Amino acid sequence: MKKHRNFILVGILTVFMVSCSENKRQSEEKKEIKKYKPFKIEFDNMKISKYTIEDIQIVNTKTIVGRMSNYTTKELNELPSSKRLTVCIVVPYEISKDILENTFKSIVAEKIKSDNDIDEIVIFAYDDKKDIGNTPYTFGKLLWSPNGKIGMMTPEIVVNKDRSSYKFDIKIKNKVGNIKKEDLPIKRELYIYNEIMNEKYIGMDDDKIRKIVMKKFKIKTKKEYEKIYLKVGVYKLF
Repeated sequence: MKKHRNFILVGILTVFMVSCSENKRQSEEKKEIKKYKPFKIEFDNMKISKYTIEDIQIVNTKTIVGRMSNYTTKELNELPSSKRLTVCIVVPYEISKDILENTFKSIVAEKIKSDNDIDEIVIFAYDDKKDIGNTPYTFGKLLWSPNGKIGMMTPEIVVNKDRSSYKFDIKIKNKVGNIKKEDLPIKRELYIYNEIMNEKYIGMDDDKIRKIVMKKFKIKTKKEYEKIYLKVGVYKLF
């Protein structure tokens, strides 16, 4: 009988110890997943431009800190993935720097409100959708990320949704808000320039390209052709 009582006592103690150990583990896990305040975005609702989203991409990337060689295959598989959203928008050519910046921030606010799992956002702004894929941006760029930089993501930031270190890095070209009407290419000039830069002409002699384009658009002189090319090229570059 004594042995039986001892056996029951050992069983009870074992269950109690396992239960305590499990409670401690769960408590430690809860401590690891901290709660952070949502990222607050301040912008002027009265200074938002109309825009169109022409391209949107989502990429999930493992949150590797340091060298990949420092991780085992098992550790790499267990790492959480960060979610980056890349958006290409087209805005009116007459948009000001202030309005473009507010428009950028309004898009970020909208996206993170609809999807709390987004960890990074990149937005490229253009005035001509035909430039998308050919140049990084023609009007401006926004990056929303830890410290406003690429490559600062960590597993802790992703798991805890810690936005305390997040910042905006916004780059807007000097021409935005300063474009004179006479410097603005008309649609015909944009069509001509885009035709000249068409990848189908890659490797072709410049004189041959010029003759083809002049004939297609009924351009009368070489001087007119070069003037259009220079005007649009300078506009897109600056």
